[in-house]
Amino acid sequence: MPQERETRPDYTYRDPTLSLWQSAAAAMTSTARTGLEALESQNVFMTPVHAVASAAEGNREAPTAELESVAVVGDCAKVASQFLWAEIRGDRELAAQCAAELRKAVCDAAGWSTCLTNYLKFKAEGGNFPYLGNKNPVVSIDETFRIALVGDWGTGEDAAVNLLAQVKSQSPDLLLHLGDIYYSCTQEEAAKNFLDKCRATFPPNFPLFTLCGNHDMYSGGNGYYWLLSQIEQQASYFLLENSNWQLLAMDTGHNDSNPITVASYMTSVNPKEVDWLRDKIKTAGPACKTILLSHHQLFSPFAAVGRVDGRPYAYNPNLYRNFQDVLGQVAWWFWGHEHNLAVYEPYMGLERGRCVGCSAVPVFKNQQSYTLDRTLVTLDKGQFPVWATAAELGNNGTDYNHAFAILTLRGKSASVDYFEVPINQAGSRLWSEPYDG
Repeated sequence: MPQERETRPDYTYRDPTLSLWQSAAAAMTSTARTGLEALESQNVFMTPVHAVASAAEGNREAPTAELESVAVVGDCAKVASQFLWAEIRGDRELAAQCAAELRKAVCDAAGWSTCLTNYLKFKAEGGNFPYLGNKNPVVSIDETFRIALVGDWGTGEDAAVNLLAQVKSQSPDLLLHLGDIYYSCTQEEAAKNFLDKCRATFPPNFPLFTLCGNHDMYSGGNGYYWLLSQIEQQASYFLLENSNWQLLAMDTGHNDSNPITVASYMTSVNPKEVDWLRDKIKTAGPACKTILLSHHQLFSPFAAVGRVDGRPYAYNPNLYRNFQDVLGQVAWWFWGHEHNLAVYEPYMGLERGRCVGCSAVPVFKNQQSYTLDRTLVTLDKGQFPVWATAAELGNNGTDYNHAFAILTLRGKSASVDYFEVPINQAGSRLWSEPYDG
């Protein structure tokens, strides 16, 4: 198990069960008393998560071995890891046995039962998965307008706060988050990790929009939709428009929340929403350019987007099928989900695919790299997207830097500036690209 996982509570995972436990641990330790602080409590309560994830990645039968060298956490961490393992595998009987053991264990003086209670509470609150369909919201913006794009930003950590300050220094007119508030977008996390940080940085009534990511659905979506009501965003999809540009934001997160299939599921968009999006593209007229926005990626050369018949894919057939015939009318498509910055050459009929999912989540060098994965299935056999190496993120030896983008609309023309932000340091412009029609 990599050392970073044993010492970094901010390490994130795609699995909803693990994310819910991380939310439970974070909620408990945010009100921790002196005894918990002495144990560096959040690190301790995250240990079962890292153990289970490591065991799952290694296709092992149980996560116990990952905890043998972590003496400080004792038996409760081992029971908690067995509980999470049972939850992920749908073994209700074993999960119930482990939960009962955690509630009465001697080592519970540290707070394991409270963490379990929080987890079960968040799980019980989930399952609603609201979706506001038939809203079709359209918002007018000025002809000259600056939009800040951040992705996978909602961690609430110092790095996220620092990056938001760098965003503010560029004087945007609107902040658009490409989705994912961690760990599972409970209402407390939506407030603490997103809304409070934005309101502390920007002036009152500053326009905020946030897309729906997979983590935003992990606690059932109630926290995400509560947040939309606070920022007066009518739905999880929308259109920002002026006479020359339309920015179409779609909801790819709503259908990526199943803990059984999350490792392989190929997400999709609500069919009625697809119809609305396509209609807006087709009826825009020759003078109006389209920009698409989503949480999930259309393609990636670095890691599987999902699986079809057990085979890892480099692209999402569902999204491609939805927009294949109109991609020639799309000037840019910005997405997040992959915690990376990638500026792609034209691919699959899309002129400018851009991944900006690197605004706050820590990504370690041993976890991800700018390396082509040739095991992935591509649309055209062996044809992978090419990316601009000059726009690759730097690192400090262990962690990759973060980044955000500023999209500037000026009448018929536009430009995008990408800013690289080292951990808790000032940012600098990494890459710029114009659009002159």
